[in-house]
Amino acid sequence: MWNSGNPEGLDTGKVEGHSPGLYMNYASTSPRQSAGLTQALIHYLEQNQHMNAGRNFEGLEDGRIQFRARRALARFFGAPGTSQVIFTSGITLSLNMVLCGLLKPGDHVLTTHVEHHAVSRPLSRLQRQGIIEVDLLPCARDGSFDPALIRTHVRSNTRLLVMTHGSNVLGTILPVSESVAQAKALGLFTLVDTAQTAGSLVITLDEHTDVLAFTGHKGLRALQGTGGFVLSKEAARQIEPWISGGTGSVSESFEQPQFLPDKFESGTPNTLGILSLGVAVEELLGQDLAHIREQELQVTARFLEGVKHIRGLKVHGTGKAELSTPVVSVSSPAHDSGVLARKLYEEYGILTRCGLHCAPLAHQCAGTFPAGTLRFSFGPETSCQDIDRALYALDSLLRS
Repeated sequence: MWNSGNPEGLDTGKVEGHSPGLYMNYASTSPRQSAGLTQALIHYLEQNQHMNAGRNFEGLEDGRIQFRARRALARFFGAPGTSQVIFTSGITLSLNMVLCGLLKPGDHVLTTHVEHHAVSRPLSRLQRQGIIEVDLLPCARDGSFDPALIRTHVRSNTRLLVMTHGSNVLGTILPVSESVAQAKALGLFTLVDTAQTAGSLVITLDEHTDVLAFTGHKGLRALQGTGGFVLSKEAARQIEPWISGGTGSVSESFEQPQFLPDKFESGTPNTLGILSLGVAVEELLGQDLAHIREQELQVTARFLEGVKHIRGLKVHGTGKAELSTPVVSVSSPAHDSGVLARKLYEEYGILTRCGLHCAPLAHQCAGTFPAGTLRFSFGPETSCQDIDRALYALDSLLRS
């Protein structure tokens, strides 16, 4: 266990100038892809066959790449069919497509008080336009949520429950299964944001969940600019396409095709990104998510235990690794989080993230708005020695 001072044999990482060597911003993006994924991308580029699937015979290989990725994602998220996997440029577009394609004038939406702007901004825009009404379901200061609040806030015109699986600020894992089950029992449509959990926690398109939105560049470890959503057949019937255009199918009609996946996929696909998604998810399917989770728990628990012994530092969230994703936000009344983040980077080569993290609702919930926090987030490459190095750096900066 880490202790203050310089533990014997610990490389403190003290550096001169900008020399990032320790990455602790996995909640933002995973910095590395596997060797197998890199080789698959190189092979595709070296073939020099950048054709458009569904548009010509030469695009058959791109079509196979898409099918392979859909098959892997359908298996990963428990979708009954490959066509129920929709590709987008990322989870922000996915959430916008579902929200704007589903909600109608007069609808009422329930969401939580720890949502990312990918949910809160489109809902706010629709509310300002007078199209919908929104209620924020309160969370405790540590980000925890009581599903019983859904029943007490539902109205006759409530259409949707949209919620995150894990807070990108507090790390708190929300009770999604219980929440969507209760919402479905009340006749609500359910939409889940898996940005912070896909790749480490198991979440599937069960009988209570209408749509799971996902992103590729975090826990799934694919390229940036990738993502999508997985939806039930009933959801596919209810959601209207928010984007229309060429699909390579039913070209004689001016109407968007109504069959999947074409209903929600217009334009030239990001085949290179989709290839990265397919390969990355296939690799995850070959691994044990429980083992990944255990590694996350180990380093997160070590960090949480260590920060208890750093004077002047406050931990936000549950403070319990087993209730959290590998995300820990801290703050110090005597130190600006931005200054701390800069010094960690410049003096110790440790890359974190400071500020409001595109989630001011979560900071309002935690009482850290508008100053924000300093966020540490860990990944598969994070070791116990890395944790000790970060704790030493934090302790040194707060002592100085």
